[in-house]
Amino acid sequence: MRNSLLAVLLLSAAPAVMADDVEITCGSCEDQFQTMAEDLVATIDYKAAGPAEATGITGFGVGLVTTYVPVDEQDWEAVTGSNDFSAIGLVGLQATKGLPFGIDLGLYYATAPGTNVDAIGGEIRYAFLEGGAATPAVALRLAHVVVNGIDSFDLESTSVDVGVSKGFGPFTPYGGIGYVDGSADPTDASVSAAVGGEAEVSGTKLYVGARLSLGLIEFTPQVDQVDSVTSYSLRIGFSI
Repeated sequence: MRNSLLAVLLLSAAPAVMADDVEITCGSCEDQFQTMAEDLVATIDYKAAGPAEATGITGFGVGLVTTYVPVDEQDWEAVTGSNDFSAIGLVGLQATKGLPFGIDLGLYYATAPGTNVDAIGGEIRYAFLEGGAATPAVALRLAHVVVNGIDSFDLESTSVDVGVSKGFGPFTPYGGIGYVDGSADPTDASVSAAVGGEAEVSGTKLYVGARLSLGLIEFTPQVDQVDSVTSYSLRIGFSI
């Protein structure tokens, strides 16, 4: 875990692999493209990056979020013809705004460092149990993310999850379970023929994390599991 979170911190210095020059070079690689799509959907899938409780009508938060996903180099090489791919990741900003009745809205923008590939997403979250001194907060979230800048295929992810959190002073652990539905859809007929058409990715989503508030600064590491793919995220920011 320590090494994985360190990798997230160093992500901006690592080679970016979700780039517009990631070309599909294989003649027939349906299984490998499916694995690649699963890695990518797990990377872009909207990260909770915080506790479940509602922030309230005056609430607002913003933070830098990085995500790191180790990948199977052999499968990626089979699809792209390159042996440079050992991990993928994104660096971006996430902002949340509280509304009445336990509702929060969130926006997310991220990029693969050194490329023109970006991910744009949003969430709506409803804390139907707002929590208290002795009870946890429980919230339902719906989120969607789309990716721009990959020439070979369109990439997107939709997810729904239920999260729970309970604060203990400056420390607030949280976790959740949900479902992810994503896809990597080739934009060219020849690519589609090589990879067997659209790769659909769906499965259970599990995540755990914790927020540590130190004055105005918050540190929020999180681990997600989408089907069989694990991602590691870190948010550094503030909220009021």
